[in-house]
Amino acid sequence: MSDTEPLPDAEVTVRWIVTGRVQGVSFRYFTQRAARALDLRGWVKNLADGSVEARVSGPRSRVEELREQVKQGPRLSRVDGVSEESIDSAAADVREGEFEIRF
Repeated sequence: MSDTEPLPDAEVTVRWIVTGRVQGVSFRYFTQRAARALDLRGWVKNLADGSVEARVSGPRSRVEELREQVKQGPRLSRVDGVSEESIDSAAADVREGEFEIRF
């Protein structure tokens, strides 16, 4: 057994589409607060079809932690699903050191 330190979390960038009752219930603000607490970068916005899109960059374990929180959502929300795809960080349009709400 090796006594070397484990490699740090790999940096990942993902795109989520969250469906359910996720608009008009402070879902974007909930996501922003949770992402900032985890020191993640990205953005979240409402889509015309009633879903919410988020693009998130950071260490894999913290992105997964945020996903679990997003699946629960704020008190008045109901999350029916979170679809995820890995995307190139350049295509994510993520600003360094920021997690913002987009309109």
